[in-house]
Amino acid sequence: MYWAGLLLCVLLGGEIGAIVAGIAADDVGTTVTLTVVGANLVPWTAMGAVALLVAGSRRRAAAGGEPPRLEPAMARIEASRATGEGPDIPLRLDLTVAPTGGRAYRADATVVVNLMDLDDFRVGRTVVVDHDPARPWDVRVRRRPGAEFAGRVALTKIDTAPPETRRSAPRASAAAGGRGAQATRFGLVATGVGALLSLVPFHGLY
Repeated sequence: MYWAGLLLCVLLGGEIGAIVAGIAADDVGTTVTLTVVGANLVPWTAMGAVALLVAGSRRRAAAGGEPPRLEPAMARIEASRATGEGPDIPLRLDLTVAPTGGRAYRADATVVVNLMDLDDFRVGRTVVVDHDPARPWDVRVRRRPGAEFAGRVALTKIDTAPPETRRSAPRASAAAGGRGAQATRFGLVATGVGALLSLVPFHGLY
């Protein structure tokens, strides 16, 4: 869909180039034909190109790019708040994440725990998480980390990271703005290429 939008931008450039060639041509018939046809096609092509570029950008964003590269780490629960009720309770956790060989930072995470396991997620507890070093805000709590982590959880002491170290996901509006700017740049380049290519067949008319 995104590439179809760029192709339409090339076609749009060709139509604009045809209008320019028609205006500059010495032959009246050529001028009228190219100008009228181009002027009627340009608005529809432009709308189609914009629609496809926008839809294509959203689809590419939804795909999420590269899959996360998750690594295990220890984390300290700084705050825990229930966001629902029932035998399985959703919790929103404020964590100090301590990556192996890296500096600790604050991040939020959510987890659904059984009422019987709620004590394991009290403030001050150490839990095992998976985090993505490229996206430090992507933190996922392991509900049952396994026996291999039992010793580390019991012995690990994590100091609370200051609030200014908090890592948060980029705002959707900012990310959308960046994608929109990129699509606009590519669309303008494709339109310019189409305009230049369209002038080649008509260079002898003016």
